[in-house]
Amino acid sequence: MVMRLLLLAAPLVGCTDVPEQYQILDSPVVPFSELFAPADTIHLDPSIIVGQISFLDVNQEGNFLVTDGVGRSVDLFSSSGKHIRTYSVPECLPDVGNFHPYSSRFMGKGYVVTMTWQGSVVVFSTDGHCVGATRRLPDPSLGFCPSGDSIFFLSLPLPMREAKKHNTIVVYSPELHRLREIPVEQPKFPALNVGRLGIRGRNIDCFGDGPYYTYLGSMDAVPVHFGAELTQQRAEFYEDRPRDISPKKMSDEEETAEWNRYITTDAVFALDNQTRMVMYRNLDDQWQPAGLKDARIRRGISVASNVGQFPPRSTIFSFVPIAAGYGYTYGRGANELLSDGDVGNPFILRYRFIPPQGTNE
Repeated sequence: MVMRLLLLAAPLVGCTDVPEQYQILDSPVVPFSELFAPADTIHLDPSIIVGQISFLDVNQEGNFLVTDGVGRSVDLFSSSGKHIRTYSVPECLPDVGNFHPYSSRFMGKGYVVTMTWQGSVVVFSTDGHCVGATRRLPDPSLGFCPSGDSIFFLSLPLPMREAKKHNTIVVYSPELHRLREIPVEQPKFPALNVGRLGIRGRNIDCFGDGPYYTYLGSMDAVPVHFGAELTQQRAEFYEDRPRDISPKKMSDEEETAEWNRYITTDAVFALDNQTRMVMYRNLDDQWQPAGLKDARIRRGISVASNVGQFPPRSTIFSFVPIAAGYGYTYGRGANELLSDGDVGNPFILRYRFIPPQGTNE
């Protein structure tokens, strides 16, 4: 594998001693089976109807936290798929109208954090009691990740006319007390990123060395806290977007076409505490897997170790991953057909991660 060393000006992102050299590691494409192996299929309890798994989180015990954007609910299921409880945001915020959950995540062993489309945030204890709640955060955000006893919210990219030197990650306690903010870099393509953040709630994830975040057009996820040497990976299928989209008013069709013209970075997932999985869409047609008829569900994935345990590798998914954690990634299967002829909940498909051999050295 070829390693390239590029000299780039690193932005200020929460520390003063910022390295001036990025180590860029090539991430060659390998077959899916070299990185992931089918593990099992989970049947969700049909006593609870899930309209859509719009966001999924998994904890160390293998329990599932399902955010249902259609049924507008947040439900906890056991590792075997048995329903445990429903978390009621309206119960914590009774004056919130038109409740519509956006994403929900486990926070350690004691909490669950839920954000709505309207910007409301609620923190529950795992047994369902309200710990903290707000109708709207003062810093607009559509992505967060919990780590330890803190919640990290990535602020929304601002319109170009309001551009400031830095975006921020704002840190809150479980009771939703504002603790501090961390400056992070502006997106390379400001107009492209206004109002768009890829897969809902997946523009940030937390690892052992802190949060990593992405923008549309990012080559790789960026760590908030730089170490002594910053290593980034470049997937074999990745192509630099040559320009930002026009800030001029366009029709929805024109804007979508311009957005999809080049590769975009959709998400970052924590495969485990030290391994990031970055997802891309709008790949060139040469990367279409054999037998996949619908190119819209094709995703490029690049996997890298935050601590150099193995060399980066990329692959092509023929499905859109909906969660990752503790050495597994998860996909959404077809709806289960029940014995009485009714249609049940979607299957959850689990795949085990196979770390590549070797190191970055």
